[in-house]
Amino acid sequence: MFKNRTIKVAALVAIGACAGVAGMYAVAASVDVVKERQQGLKHMGEDFKAMADQLRAGKLDPATVKQASATISKTADAMANWFPKGSGPETGVKTAAKPEIWSDNDTFMAARQKLVEEAGKFAQVANAGDMSVVGGSVRGLGGACKNCHDKFRVKED
Repeated sequence: MFKNRTIKVAALVAIGACAGVAGMYAVAASVDVVKERQQGLKHMGEDFKAMADQLRAGKLDPATVKQASATISKTADAMANWFPKGSGPETGVKTAAKPEIWSDNDTFMAARQKLVEEAGKFAQVANAGDMSVVGGSVRGLGGACKNCHDKFRVKED
């Protein structure tokens, strides 16, 4: 009887240890995905801003516009994997991601899909090289960004 009890206790300890290690890896993976998305979104914002600044100045550089379109398209696509359950504020990493991303994920994913569509339209315009029509495409793209920011991002101070 003692032998069976010892085996049961040892098995429970082993299971608990495995669960604990798995939990630590899950948290580490969540922290990594938060950092990855923050870096990706930061690059997207920087490229969008560089292009928008040029647009406001009336001096668009086609290379900047093409670079921005590539970054924005790549980021919009990658976002599908950047918000897994458990990668919000509970990771302990400071994030501007609102809990609504996960509690209303269908709406969030629809907003992301709109960004993907607008990024695709923008990329077509950028790659065509006609800088006279970039402004209209930027407005649609900016609207898709704003839509998501308004609903799913903590406002900056």
